[in-house]
Amino acid sequence: MAESAVVEVGEIVECTVEQIMPYGAFVRITKTGRKGMIHISELSYSFVKDINAVLKISDVIKAKVIRIDEKGRIDLSLKQTQEPPAQKARPPRRMASQSQDTEGRPPREYRTVTRQTRAAREFSQNRIEANEIDSEDADSFEKKMASFLKTSEAKITDINTRNSARSGRNTRRRSNGRDY
Repeated sequence: MAESAVVEVGEIVECTVEQIMPYGAFVRITKTGRKGMIHISELSYSFVKDINAVLKISDVIKAKVIRIDEKGRIDLSLKQTQEPPAQKARPPRRMASQSQDTEGRPPREYRTVTRQTRAAREFSQNRIEANEIDSEDADSFEKKMASFLKTSEAKITDINTRNSARSGRNTRRRSNGRDY
């Protein structure tokens, strides 16, 4: 294990797993004797919840050097030494001109309207109708709102007056420490 040996980005090196943490595994590179880290996201193409399911301490593995930072820390990848999984083929998208029948209507499978779509349309229609309120209804609403605000302000003032009167008496008693 010569310390003078150098690893380069892109090189595949043999490593021994020394420590497993929740976020990745620390390995010792056989060629140089230096430590490196394999982040959990670089272990496999599939989701890895527990690193112990993929690696065990003292496992000898081959990993690819993906980065060496300015401090000399080495980042490795186990998944880049593996063949990526095959991509599932997506069905081709239909063009607008292909998605209509001879009468210019969308195909039958696109004509069905779900409950959610109906509900959204009804909500939108009701909202439009609600915005078309007569001016008399708007004036009526404004009068009701003004009346409510006056009543509400009067109640709040009354409550604040009572609370300040109570707290004023209690404050005097507490500050003197005597009951008069």
